[in-house]
Amino acid sequence: MSSKLPQLREGGAEALNKHLHQTVARKETPALFYLATNAKDTILSIQEGEMVFGDENSGQVTEDTNLELFSQTKLVTCLSALQLVDRGLVSLDSEEDIEKHLPEIGKLDLLKGYGDDGKPILEKPTKKVTLRMLMSHTAGFVYAHAESALSAYLKANPEVSIFHPSANLNTILKPLIFEPGTSWIYSTSIDFVGKLVERVSGERLDEYFQNHIFAPLGLKTLTFYPTDTVKKNKMAVCMRKPDGSLATFPNGFGMGRPSEVDHISKELLLGGAGLFGTLADYLVILRAILQADPSSPHRSDKPIISPESYKELFTGCVQTQVGKAAIFEMVGRAAYFDPPATENNVDHSVGWMINLEDFTGRRKAGSGSWSGAAKTNFWVDPKTGIAGICGTQLLSPAPDPYFAIYAAYEKELYSNLE
Repeated sequence: MSSKLPQLREGGAEALNKHLHQTVARKETPALFYLATNAKDTILSIQEGEMVFGDENSGQVTEDTNLELFSQTKLVTCLSALQLVDRGLVSLDSEEDIEKHLPEIGKLDLLKGYGDDGKPILEKPTKKVTLRMLMSHTAGFVYAHAESALSAYLKANPEVSIFHPSANLNTILKPLIFEPGTSWIYSTSIDFVGKLVERVSGERLDEYFQNHIFAPLGLKTLTFYPTDTVKKNKMAVCMRKPDGSLATFPNGFGMGRPSEVDHISKELLLGGAGLFGTLADYLVILRAILQADPSSPHRSDKPIISPESYKELFTGCVQTQVGKAAIFEMVGRAAYFDPPATENNVDHSVGWMINLEDFTGRRKAGSGSWSGAAKTNFWVDPKTGIAGICGTQLLSPAPDPYFAIYAAYEKELYSNLE
């Protein structure tokens, strides 16, 4: 990283505001948020659009608008686990640590397929799960809502949603679909990491986040709970209908998640999907990662993670081509890579996806990125010294027009840096 902090060039803020205004005016998505930071300060935080899409009386979004962050939660959980690694309480590669702190995983079967009678063929896995595998989605777990080898098993053995008030660890304790460490699939594994953080630290996950990440960084809005304040300030989540138009979910909440505080299961605080909050607060976490870079002249005197954990965060963990092909299959549908995603230019670390090639006019190779389900994409580019967010509140499978907006914003941002 250069000793000079990247900033917006003269006229850059105006260009980005114009880009945002023109994009929102097309009404291809609900309200949009563009944010960016260097290792010292926020250099961009703009937003435009209605709190409830299509309802002028709902008011305009602001920097204080709360969003459903969904899988943005994963990075916070992984940072928490890395802090425990830094304290010597757990190891990324210890099978014994998982056996000790998450013994339930060791009792799970491996789904090998289905017999002629349709019944599952279950065997004991020959490999054991490690924390690194859980954090990089290479352990063999899968989301119930995603089509996979486990779908027929789940149809015969139905379970409540992970957002259900009665959800607990048993909700996600299902057979593995591949031998641990041999492939990759997006999964509930970070929810297990959240449970490990609780058991190792002795703090409930919301308490750990507050005590070790949110409070030290001065963050006020990030929470697992849809409080009255959250609901008052929350943008409504939309869906895209088959004809391409947008519609707001009836109560403004996405994926059937609870809208009442006492309906959040404290037995399974979702380390993979549970947070609400502002993107401005989340940007501070991304800035803290830039400030943890041991090679940066702007390194914090109290970095959020150690130099060793910082390196792990930007080092791929997927060891097999079939695993990398699975990452490509997922992110390739969104089509925001340039050059396009392939099984050779993507990887996944103990926190997020890593792009192994420069994006044309955008982030550099070795950047980390991910998103929330409602299209709140973020990235950290250590080589440029920039982190950014492009966000809305839209549940729609890829491909979707949003992803071209995400790519266009990032390109416009980088073209206006100096």
